[in-house]
Amino acid sequence: MIRIADINDRERLTELFMQLHRHHVEIKPETFRMPKREWFSDRIAEILNSETVLVHENGEIDGYAVIKIMDVNTEEKIPRRMCYIDCFAVAEEKRRTGVGTELFGAVKAFGKEHGCTSVQLGVSACNTDAVAFYEKMGLIPRTIQMETRL
Repeated sequence: MIRIADINDRERLTELFMQLHRHHVEIKPETFRMPKREWFSDRIAEILNSETVLVHENGEIDGYAVIKIMDVNTEEKIPRRMCYIDCFAVAEEKRRTGVGTELFGAVKAFGKEHGCTSVQLGVSACNTDAVAFYEKMGLIPRTIQMETRL
């Protein structure tokens, strides 16, 4: 079942957020470090008060997506509305079971319901599993951000 999260989901979302961030620390330790649990819990509370969070639930929450509807309407760009995924996570033990696919489908449906013409997100190139998943979901590179280590 997919539904919109509420403050009662804070504890489980904190656990999943920590799992996701731990993975980022492992694959990109030059960028990420592991904060204390309180930071994650506080951040989830802020997100639940200000963003839309879709959760995939089957007995317990096993995935979530933090999404923002964004309007682009500037002089130099064609006006459009996009659904931006700020965070997308599936419980480690539920990966490759269809949870992510179902959750991503719900994000697309939510975007369509709100008049969006695209779903966008950012992902680290070194997160090859996530890149492969998003490509499977039909996403293609839009912008390439590059760096060199000094």
